Amino acid sequence: MNKYERVPEKVIDLHGYTTREAKEILDELLGGAFKHVRIITGKGTFRETGPVMRNFVEGYLKRLEIKFETAKLYNGGDGAFEVYF
Repeated sequence: MNKYERVPEKVIDLHGYTTREAKEILDELLGGAFKHVRIITGKGTFRETGPVMRNFVEGYLKRLEIKFETAKLYNGGDGAFEVYF
């Protein structure tokens, strides 16, 4: 970790959740007082259909025009998002 890296105020791991449950969690986040949250979705490499949760969260954030980026490799890489409110 470099000295300029921003540390999230909250980390949410969505492994094992349905997209419906994930939406409820994400909706609750919008009402919070967080500026930076890390959302771990997993990479979906074990699914034949691809990364369901990752695609769902990415679409959710884009629809609401919430700023986000893929996490650094050591913070989850393609399996996590850094979200900024």
